Amino acid sequence: MRYKHMAAGVVAASLLTLVVTGTAEAKDRRCGPTYEQDGFGSLGTSFTLKSKHDDDGPGGSFVVGEEFEIHTNVAGQIWTITFADNGKVFFTGDDVSTTTGIREQHPTANQPGVTQHMTADALNHTTGETIHGFLDVLPVPRCGG
Repeated sequence: MRYKHMAAGVVAASLLTLVVTGTAEAKDRRCGPTYEQDGFGSLGTSFTLKSKHDDDGPGGSFVVGEEFEIHTNVAGQIWTITFADNGKVFFTGDDVSTTTGIREQHPTANQPGVTQHMTADALNHTTGETIHGFLDVLPVPRCGG
């Protein structure tokens, strides 16, 4: 019995440490919030698009990162994915889906003082489904904005 209580106490203390650490990092983040959009493609496949300012570009430069997840559980389908920033394409490529979906993540240059309209588009070559996600990422003065 005593060991069960000790184990529960260790687990609770570990979880508390994780929560406190995560909260402190998010609160002190100088590059602003993460923007997120959840949605559905033309045939109902769900997706998540995230974007945020960051200082992890080449040589510590400021960038805007974009992360796109397609929540399909069908393996073997080819999807063409395109990322753009204010209409300028900065990534395009083909991905083959797995049973856990698709995840692409790429940065683009930060544009100081400008709201960056980030888009992610996808086309499933097997079904013809299309996905269009978008976010407006506001400038952040503390992060090159």
